[in-house]
Amino acid sequence: METCVEIGKVNLKYHLSRHLLIAAAFLVMSPLLISVRNLEPAQTAQSLEMYAALIGIILLVPIFLPDQDKNIRDLTAAKYTPALKVQMVRLAESFIFLVLLLGAFTLYLKTGGCEFPVLEMYAGVLSEAFFLGGLGIAAYGLSDNVIIGYMIPIVYYAANFSGDKYLKNFYLFSMMQDRYEPKIWLACAGVVLICAGLGVRQIKR
Repeated sequence: METCVEIGKVNLKYHLSRHLLIAAAFLVMSPLLISVRNLEPAQTAQSLEMYAALIGIILLVPIFLPDQDKNIRDLTAAKYTPALKVQMVRLAESFIFLVLLLGAFTLYLKTGGCEFPVLEMYAGVLSEAFFLGGLGIAAYGLSDNVIIGYMIPIVYYAANFSGDKYLKNFYLFSMMQDRYEPKIWLACAGVVLICAGLGVRQIKR
């Protein structure tokens, strides 16, 4: 447990902090970019699904980024702590901040006079953010390229603007249609994608 705490402290100080600031700034700037006051449920879903969920990419994708530095990679390999454990701690830390930031943003919408089912939409946007982040982690793990890790979830996000005809249960904007079942599929797919990304990363090592 003590080792995990130390890994978390180092990760937060030297790596996660910059991504955390970007994600927080992205949400803080929301009133300048989207409507966040006195929204109907479908409009609230739009703010969450088409905007807030994107911080999943910002926070989750970079869990392998410190390993791009050869000195850090060699240091990790030389220690007794398995690389997978280090990456799991980074992932857990990023996920905790994702939960907190999306929770704060959801409450901000509620206090701004928006009418919507809070728990359902919060769980929905968290599932979408987790899926997008997982998609990036899988792409990063397979390609060992951070640019591809960011690009793949962004391309998938853009593909959703053509509608749900082909994406079905993996359509990102289902809450705007008052459908919540696809969020369960997204959450499960996010878990599979993250496990795949971590697994491939260990094999490549």
